[in-house]
Amino acid sequence: MILGASGSGKSLLLKICAGLIIPEEGKVTLGGMDLALAPKETLQDLRAKVGFVFQNSALISNMAIYDNVALPIRYHKKGSEAEVQVRVEEKMALFGVHQYIYRSIPAQLSLEMHRRAALARAFILDPELLLLDQPTGGLESEKAQRLGRIIRDYQKKAGASLLEVDSEWPPPGPPADRVGVLEGGHIVAEGTVEEMKSYFEKLRNSGTLS
Repeated sequence: MILGASGSGKSLLLKICAGLIIPEEGKVTLGGMDLALAPKETLQDLRAKVGFVFQNSALISNMAIYDNVALPIRYHKKGSEAEVQVRVEEKMALFGVHQYIYRSIPAQLSLEMHRRAALARAFILDPELLLLDQPTGGLESEKAQRLGRIIRDYQKKAGASLLEVDSEWPPPGPPADRVGVLEGGHIVAEGTVEEMKSYFEKLRNSGTLS
């Protein structure tokens, strides 16, 4: 997990990791391939293995929730609409997206349902890499914890890699394996959850962190 204040570069980092933005320096490799040099078709295949949740959910405003969730599988996979329906309903049920909102548009949804639908879409292709930008931001602690457990359960069962960013300590949801702190585009501290507890406690004691 990466923690950082607003403007520290968290969202930019995830977009670079997904190959959506080419870094000015250095390189990002996925599956052994430099994303900046990957042919278009190869890049498309690699992106099919990545589940991305944007900070603002990025659901398409004029598209029904069902079709928003189905979009990646329709784009990346060839199959019948019946197969699409099975996968969409499976992921929507996993994240608690109610059937009665399937045909609603994003503007009609609560923040919680926005978050749940965005997660269902990110997981629709059973990704190997999860890039999550504050996926439970703004939710009550209990709901954030519940969604966090679903994410971690999937990660363990699928053997997927997970990079999540957030802006608060302690972060919502189950603890991550390791935590890094991003400031001005640079990692200034990193360690296990226990190590980072000590780090943030020192900052509070020094008055650096309120």
